Amino acid sequence: MPTYENPAVDADEAAEALRGLAHASRVVADPSDTYRVLGSLTTALASLGQSLDQLADWHDRNAHLAADDDGDQRAGERDAMAAGEYLRDAADRVRQAHGSLNEAFSHNGRIAWQPGIDTDLTRLGAGHDRPGVLAPPSAFGTGTGLREGPHPLGR
Repeated sequence: MPTYENPAVDADEAAEALRGLAHASRVVADPSDTYRVLGSLTTALASLGQSLDQLADWHDRNAHLAADDDGDQRAGERDAMAAGEYLRDAADRVRQAHGSLNEAFSHNGRIAWQPGIDTDLTRLGAGHDRPGVLAPPSAFGTGTGLREGPHPLGR
């Protein structure tokens, strides 16, 4: 259960819940469940974006109190400001993902699923060359398309 008061505990719980969903969504027993899952994920992305914005603001407000491991306050402030910029970049990307997910949710809501659906997403779908398997064990799977983020403080 979320605490609504302890962000570290709630973040751990959210991560574990998403890990569980990644495992559970390999097989969708009832095709109509996809609507509920997409709706919940749409809400989750909106909350994630809000959390990232709030963490960015927190870093900005407290940057003057930061120092690195050697006690260098200038370096700590630069890192706090950089963290804020990267958090804003992440929040922007989450908003983009939210828009795409919301469109998928909308289209999914207009589907009347017919009998005979293959509910096991680990098998290849007709005309698709991607199995719906879990990502390899890493932070984000393979092919995440990482790109260089913003250049804080003109670096």
